[in-house]
Amino acid sequence: MEPKFVARAKPTMEGMRALVRAAYGRRLRSRVIASALVAALAVGFLFWSGVKPFSLVILALACAFLWFFARAQGRMAQKLLAASPNQALETEFRFMDDALYTQNSEEAGKTEYSAIARVWETKDHFAFYMTNGSAFAIPKSGFARGDVSRFGGFMQKVTGKETVRA
Repeated sequence: MEPKFVARAKPTMEGMRALVRAAYGRRLRSRVIASALVAALAVGFLFWSGVKPFSLVILALACAFLWFFARAQGRMAQKLLAASPNQALETEFRFMDDALYTQNSEEAGKTEYSAIARVWETKDHFAFYMTNGSAFAIPKSGFARGDVSRFGGFMQKVTGKETVRA
């Protein structure tokens, strides 16, 4: 039986960013926007009330939150990459009609499509979230077999769940 799609991938920082963007993108973006609005209000309050210590403290706190939330995606991706058990291993993913087969130099496995909770598509990656809490990302450039533009439709057909564009 021939696989419909074949891809190779190993954990990378870009892949982890795709996972974070897929899972938390809207929340992180809304936090950055809210922090920027609070910082703008703090600047307005600073000019309206005159330069007073309390106004400067509010502005400093607003800027600190903005800086913190703007960097959150990178920090989350670094933590995911550090927690990845097989950082040096390249895994081959074979997408068959019945299941997803994975293989690397240490192990081989079979994952039923029903175990895939959600599939996200970003500009450069596909991100997969499993029902057991694990996740992985495959770069679009890593596909060796199959038309990448049709992969989202294939996953929607076999999982019964919509491929979400992030």
